[in-house]
Amino acid sequence: MRLAAAGLVIGALLMPASAGAQAQTAVRIEMSEFAFRPAAITLTAGRPVRLVLVNEGQIAHQFETAYLRALPVRIVGDTLHAEMPGLEFIRLNPGGTARLEFVPRRKGRFVFACTIEGHQEAGMRGVLDVR
Repeated sequence: MRLAAAGLVIGALLMPASAGAQAQTAVRIEMSEFAFRPAAITLTAGRPVRLVLVNEGQIAHQFETAYLRALPVRIVGDTLHAEMPGLEFIRLNPGGTARLEFVPRRKGRFVFACTIEGHQEAGMRGVLDVR
């Protein structure tokens, strides 16, 4: 697995132990030039979620949303397990896969995008709809 988790904010807050007690929602998000599939993701507040990010493109892509900057997040991979109080962004090289695990808390609609120069402008963005 080729994963460069740049811009991670690491601290003392960890994912609550009770997060694993509920059934987890899993959503696969494919990244390519220049789109996320699906581009609209509906989540339930309070229910643990696993976003499986897969870069199927020929170049690196990022997943960034302000929503995850203030939530405890776990990144799980074949050779990586990291827990942090928030996530700025995660970058995947072509063929890379990463799993982000968190519990959505705040309801609303939140934009996510690939913030590599020009990617968002080319249409690489979507919405997390937390209900």
